[in-house]
Amino acid sequence: MASGGFGANAEDPKRLPGHSGWSFWPFARRSRASESAIPVIPAARFRNVAISREAGSGGGALARMVGTRLNWKVYDHELLEAIAQRMQRPADEVKALDELAPSVVQDWLLPHLEERYAPQEAYLDHLAKLVEAIGRAGDSIVVGRGAGFMLPRSETLSIRLVAPLKARAARMAERMGVSPRTARRAARDLDRRRTHFARVMYHVDETDAHNYDLMIDTNSLGLAMAAELIVRAVEFGRPTVRALPFPFNARHDEHSDYDAE
Repeated sequence: MASGGFGANAEDPKRLPGHSGWSFWPFARRSRASESAIPVIPAARFRNVAISREAGSGGGALARMVGTRLNWKVYDHELLEAIAQRMQRPADEVKALDELAPSVVQDWLLPHLEERYAPQEAYLDHLAKLVEAIGRAGDSIVVGRGAGFMLPRSETLSIRLVAPLKARAARMAERMGVSPRTARRAARDLDRRRTHFARVMYHVDETDAHNYDLMIDTNSLGLAMAAELIVRAVEFGRPTVRALPFPFNARHDEHSDYDAE
């Protein structure tokens, strides 16, 4: 028989144990020296944190606590300041547009009333671009603005903060220097505004628990424990370096006769 063929009597290729046919061991010509450990570093599970929140549930304060622990950047009012700078408009004017969705009527009238509604369109455009850039950079915490629905879901820890209305109104009353009754009304109005924003812009129900990885009651747990939960989740998803022998996990002692030419 010819010695160079691939038939049953071919001599050149080595026959794998337990196989009826002929094949090549794919790494037959590598020496044991090449089986040195190689670090395998998987990607982090969470590159960013997105916080959706009920008004007065402590989203901004919690974000800064987590940001300090993780040494991550926090984007809350910083987003508004960046957008105001890009739009070359006062921050208070941009704040009035914050998380405000254009209505159907506004969309229909926009071509005729561009001067009036152009700032809102510019706000939304800058917001989308900034959140996208933040997502690419990673190691960031974004508060509100529908960030959790813009950032890649697979690599974003998406959180919803809730608390009883009474507790939220008390927090807002202290922060704003108004009566609890006024703060309660403000909380309801702000919740409706944010829910409408998410529904119109992202076609989602912001209050639906299925849109989040964690739902946290900040009144029940407190901000310190809530921050600990978030930090632990991020740290648990961080990659660990495992040393894998080349080329596979397992050693190939049973195929040692294939290591030499």
